[in-house]
This record gives sequence, structure tokens and C-alpha cells, in this order.
Amino acid sequence: MSKESPKCYMCEENATGKEHVPPKCLFPKSKDLETGNDLRKGLLTVPSCNLHNLEKSGDDEYFLNVITGIQGINKTGRQHYKKQIRRRNSRNPSIIKRFADKSIEINKQLAFEIEIERLDVFIEHFACALFLAHFGNKWYGDVEWIPESFAQIYSHSEEQEKIQLISSIDLMFNNIEMHGKNREVFMYQVVKDSRGTKMRLYFYDSFKILLLFPK
Repeated sequence: MSKESPKCYMCEENATGKEHVPPKCLFPKSKDLETGNDLRKGLLTVPSCNLHNLEKSGDDEYFLNVITGIQGINKTGRQHYKKQIRRRNSRNPSIIKRFADKSIEINKQLAFEIEIERLDVFIEHFACALFLAHFGNKWYGDVEWIPESFAQIYSHSEEQEKIQLISSIDLMFNNIEMHGKNREVFMYQVVKDSRGTKMRLYFYDSFKILLLFPK
């Protein structure tokens, strides 16, 4: 009896390759790091069709540019931006123009508007891939997400609510096991309760996103 081909993490098409979780572009090459460490070893992967792998690479690059543009990320993230991302962007002026067209001023500092709809697409794919990689079964429901690191873009009253929420998240995940091999780039925690599953994601230590998989 022939073995059945694995299905894509996002759909019921047969897989034609593998999707890295998170995308491989988030992991700097060893030559671009002062330590020379190989952070591209042992990456999580899930089965994927072409549509849900190669054809979403633009969304992966957008997410990478967003999180490496946030203050407070660790040295690995900063080196990745300086050595590879900035070099790549210089060869593709359309990326620079896209962010420049969305530039705004917040507290007398230059910032850029986030394309939330585009991040929604990225997060949906990423969440489903990570759920499969961690639990071994696919997620078919809706996914909600809270971008903890974007609290500063809200109004004052909304920001206070956001800060309170983040404080409660800190308590929720206190002393919960951390997962992930190359934690300089990515790690995560998992909590399951009567309302569903929650995952807290950490990119370059300080960029945090909360995923909600409701029952």
C-alpha cells in the first residue's frame, strides 16, 4: 500500500515542499553575525504547497522589515538588519518606497503605518504552521492575534488598556516552558485552558505577539 502524501499545512492540497516556521528569512546567515553561529540549523518545518510557501515570500519579507524596525530588539536582530536586510532592500527600491509612503510622525519621531491587513495574512499562515509543528495536527478554526509590541501606536486611553492587557499576559505565561532551538531569533510559549490555546511568540527577544486559538 502506497503511503499517502502529506497535505499542506494551510489547505488540503498535496505538499510539494516545506515551509519554515518561522520563515527562514528571519534567521541571519552565519557570515553576517559577529559570533559566526549557524542559526539556520534545526529549524521547524511543516508540509506546504507552492501557494502557501513560495508565493507568500513577499509577506514574509514585509513582516521581517516591520519587526526589525522596532526599537528594543536584540543584537542578533540589529545585525540581521544592518548586514542583510538593508543590503537586500537597497537592491529593491520598491520596498523602501512602500515604507516611505506610509511614514508618519509620532512624538516628534519618524515612524511608519503598519499594513495590518497584510500582517493578518502573514500571522494566519504562521499560526497554522506553528500549531501543526507543535501539536502534530492542523488547526481549522479562526486565529486571533494581539501585537503586544505595537502598544505605542494607539491613543493614550487605548494604550493604557493595552498596557494592562500585556501585564495580564506576563502573569499568564510566568514560569511557562519556553520552546524553540534558535532563541536569539524566535521562541514561544504555550498555554491551554478551558477557552482554548494561547501561544506567546518572541522574535529577537522583545518583539511579542499573542496568538489565540479559541475553542
